[in-house]
Amino acid sequence: MFEGKKALVLGVANKRSIAWAIAKRLADGGARTAFTFLGARIEKNVRELADSVERPPVTELDVRE
Repeated sequence: MFEGKKALVLGVANKRSIAWAIAKRLADGGARTAFTFLGARIEKNVRELADSVERPPVTELDVRE
């Protein structure tokens, strides 16, 4: 369904977040995903979840800057 598409996912905090549900659906549908996080406290969770969908790029992003 999403083959050949690319998605940047912001707002993933944990496996119960709406952003994660959307990201998982996109990845399962064939999209190439990239994830962002804000702060070291969230980073571990986001990296672990991202690794479960083919190890996409993960980077810190603060949209206020």
